[in-house]
Amino acid sequence: MITINIWVDYFFAVLLRVGLWALFLELNNLPPVIRHIDEEELWYYRYPSLDSYVPTLYLYFIMILVPAFILFMHYLCSYREERTMADIINCVNGLTLAYCLNGLFSSTMKLTIGRPRPNFYFRCFPDGYGSDLDKCVGAYHGQMDGRKSFPSSHSSFAFTGMIYMMLHICKYYDFRRPRAFRGCIVVLTALLPLSATLISASRTADYHHHYSDIIGGALLGSIISATVSHIFDRMDNEEALDIKRKMIPEPVVVVKVEQ
Repeated sequence: MITINIWVDYFFAVLLRVGLWALFLELNNLPPVIRHIDEEELWYYRYPSLDSYVPTLYLYFIMILVPAFILFMHYLCSYREERTMADIINCVNGLTLAYCLNGLFSSTMKLTIGRPRPNFYFRCFPDGYGSDLDKCVGAYHGQMDGRKSFPSSHSSFAFTGMIYMMLHICKYYDFRRPRAFRGCIVVLTALLPLSATLISASRTADYHHHYSDIIGGALLGSIISATVSHIFDRMDNEEALDIKRKMIPEPVVVVKVEQ
C-alpha cells in the first residue's frame, strides 16, 4: 500500500505539471493587449527582423540537458549515500514545477503588458513601407508575437533553470572540503548564470527584445527558481529518506529459530 501511495503522489505531480504546461502553451496562442503606438515612437521599433541566435528549440534542449548532466554527475559522485535518489527526485520535482510556473507568469505578463518588440515595425510592414501601425499588412501571428516583448521568455526560462541548478550544487556540495576537483565545481557553478546571461543577451543582439525585457525576465526567473527551491528544500531528512523507502521497500529477512 505504501508503494502504491507514492506512485499515486507522483502521478498527480506529473498531471499537475502537464496541465500547467498545456495552459502555458495555450496562453502563447492568445492575442495580447493592443497598445497604441504614435508615429514618433516608430524609430524605437524599426530594428531589423533577424532570426533568433538561440531558437526556442535550442533553449528547450538547454533547459533539459544541462540539469540532466548535473544530476547525473550528482548521482555518480554520491550514489553510495542513502538519500541521493531522493534528493535527485526532489530536484526534478522542483525544477519542473519552476519551469511551469515561469511559463505561466511570463505568458500572462506578455498578454497583459503588450509591449512591442524592437523589430515590430518590420513584422507589421515586411517591405519597409508604411507608418500607420493600425493597418499592418504582415502575417497576423507575427504581428501578435511582435507585441509580446516584456518579459523575455528566453531570459526567464534560462535563469529559472540555471539558478535552480546553481542552488542545487551549492546545497549538496561542500566547498570547504579540500578536494582536487573543487575548482572544477566552482567553475561549473559560475558557468550556469553566465550561460543564462549569454542566452538573454542574444535576444537583444537579434533585436527580439529590449534590454529591460531581458532584465525583467532574469529577475522573474531568478525569483521563481529561488522560491521554489526554498520550498522544496524544506523537506527534512526523514521525509527525503522516506521517499526512497517507499519506492524501494527494504527486503524482509526471515530468521529461522532452531528448536
